[in-house]
Amino acid sequence: MKRLLLTIKLLSIVILFSNVTLNAESTVSNEATYDKVYRSDRVGDSYHFFLLTQNGTFYHLFTNKTDKLSVEELKSPKLLSILKQKQSWGKAFPKKGKYTINNGKLYTKLLWNRIKILSTTKIKYLNKTLYLK
Repeated sequence: MKRLLLTIKLLSIVILFSNVTLNAESTVSNEATYDKVYRSDRVGDSYHFFLLTQNGTFYHLFTNKTDKLSVEELKSPKLLSILKQKQSWGKAFPKKGKYTINNGKLYTKLLWNRIKILSTTKIKYLNKTLYLK
């Protein structure tokens, strides 16, 4: 009788552990795509643009003046003039800063905002998902 109970207990333990699925993290590459413009979907009537460079600089723009920007336009010191030529009315909030890598994760240096790499074509910054366009 004891042998039967021991066998049942061992069998139940084996069944219990065989039904457990192992959770593995997805194998998405954490490599950012540098010197390419990421753009958000439309937020109200505006868009967020984001660009990372390999030398540790990021460019972020929130505007309703355009839905397309090139790398050169976003990096340009005359960005507001370029946007004014595209559309005379509207708003534009450009930001340029440095980012750092800490434990394999990207953060802005000034406010330590996370730049989350979701895939090589998708990142998340300030709770906005941006796509490589």
